[in-house]
Amino acid sequence: MRLSFPNNEHADVLVAAGDTTIGSAADNVVVLATAGIAAHHARLTVSERSIVIGACTAQARIHVNARPVVEKAILRLGDVVSLDTLKFVLKPDRDDSISADVPAGHATPPPAAPADAARVRQLPARVVLRGVSGAYFGKIVPVRGRLTIGRGSDCGLVLDEPEMPAHHAVVENSGDGIYLRAIDSGKGTQVNGVLVRDAVLHTDDQIAFERNRFVLEAPSLPTRRDLAPDAPAGQAVNITQTMRAIEKPAVAPATPADAANRNDIWWLIGAAALIAAGIAVLLYLRF
Repeated sequence: MRLSFPNNEHADVLVAAGDTTIGSAADNVVVLATAGIAAHHARLTVSERSIVIGACTAQARIHVNARPVVEKAILRLGDVVSLDTLKFVLKPDRDDSISADVPAGHATPPPAAPADAARVRQLPARVVLRGVSGAYFGKIVPVRGRLTIGRGSDCGLVLDEPEMPAHHAVVENSGDGIYLRAIDSGKGTQVNGVLVRDAVLHTDDQIAFERNRFVLEAPSLPTRRDLAPDAPAGQAVNITQTMRAIEKPAVAPATPADAANRNDIWWLIGAAALIAAGIAVLLYLRF
């Protein structure tokens, strides 16, 4: 995984497993001497299963995909992280792990589009795009055969963005694979933070069309991690969309004293029940 700074405030940074500190102080792994960046602003923790960002101080401002982070957030490739006003994008180690517009052997290009697009067979909604930011946040868009994306009212996924063409791209579900294909000659689409025109998509990929971001969910198809289990930590990791991290507190094992205290409580409850029953009987006999 790498941190890519779109405004060139810093060169791209490859991030390995473990902790990576970010801030303006010289002892950070990534030093950002920029206004608004605290001495120790954020910490990235990368493991085989997750990418987590946390604030080092309560005053450190962090947003992920324009949503504020409270304490910690779980990240995925393609997320845009803002530290105050400075932004970076989480990308795979190499762009050619996503793009199909590279020499043979670097990535798997999608097969040629069918001559008659209408012949792409209509499949059950086993593949969906789940909105994680923008106008479709929290919504589900099924991909049945062929989904056209653009500003046009005849598109299956209508994105009302000023720079979005009437017909921008299509996502095809062929049953044995999912493919992104460009329709217009514009700048392309971001897949896991990498700008592409055509690409083979996988479960948990994040696809960005301007401000609108979607996660591809296809339970019957593999993730990139499944296809490359030996990839370096963070390179092919795909994690649930940004949310507040919930840490379950550790539960200490019960000690003999704890068990004795619990037994004492039950004896007290039993004794109280017997006393209450005795009082009830006395009152009944008296009256």
